[in-house]
Amino acid sequence: MFKKLRNHFILINLLTTSLILVTAFTSIYLIAKNTSESRKPTPINTNIEFLDNDGDSISFHQIMEEHIRADRADSLRSLLVTLIITGLGVELTVAVLSYYLAEQAIKPVKTAYEAQKIFIANASHEIKTPVAAIKANLEAADLSETNHWIKNIELEADKIETLNLALLKLAKTDTLKETLKIEEFDLARVSKSTLNSFKSRLEQKKIDLKFNCADKKVKLNKSDFKEIFEILLDNAIKYCDKEINIEIDNKKLIIKNDGTTIPKDKIAHIFDRFYQVDKSSNGSGLGLAIADSLAKRNSWDLSASSTSQNTTFELKY
Repeated sequence: MFKKLRNHFILINLLTTSLILVTAFTSIYLIAKNTSESRKPTPINTNIEFLDNDGDSISFHQIMEEHIRADRADSLRSLLVTLIITGLGVELTVAVLSYYLAEQAIKPVKTAYEAQKIFIANASHEIKTPVAAIKANLEAADLSETNHWIKNIELEADKIETLNLALLKLAKTDTLKETLKIEEFDLARVSKSTLNSFKSRLEQKKIDLKFNCADKKVKLNKSDFKEIFEILLDNAIKYCDKEINIEIDNKKLIIKNDGTTIPKDKIAHIFDRFYQVDKSSNGSGLGLAIADSLAKRNSWDLSASSTSQNTTFELKY
């Protein structure tokens, strides 16, 4: 993430400098060229004539004019070469300075981001123990099932546990440094196995599922592929009305659902952490952020689009 930010900063500086240099140097060259062409040679009062290679007569004045024009053309070429070399030198200097300044500029942001990741990981671990204790005590306590206050506590404890698990997963994804495990697996078999765990929810909401998967073997990070698939399918079911279309091949995964659509001004934030288009809906706003983080660490491309008819998530791997 920070490499992209740094490179974006350098690119903006280089493009800005290039635009300024091209404009300035082009103006200098054109002014020099127009000045050279508009300046007339000083008249030379002499009647001396020579013979050229073809035996034709040519005056000393004509010879001097040709020499002057040739010298001016050489000067313009020399000016052009000088401007090009100077421009390249300036661009190289700007690139080096931009790299250094970008590193210095993003250092506080990087430090704060690292501190945030550590805080999330530590806080999640600290929350995990008391939540587990609360749930264990509620299960062990001899309480009437009709006590709705206890039921409310159980529901809220479940919500906290779900949120905490999402935070732990996000922290793990952020801090994971080991080499990704790439393995060959049957795409159709793994996809169908993942889909089976959602059958009851699909039947409960009476969703018409259209599933098409290529019967091929792929070499990918299987666990991350499955988790992204699960997150995207869970999201599609949550906001679907009647129909979900799933297309999977050896290059991409596409999940499309009807129902709730995402406004254009909010689609850019759909993968932000804790961001929810519908604030009243259940969930923590971390699912798509986790999917995006998993995709980025595998160098996959995860994108979203939405129209008045449907919402589409596409994962290219």
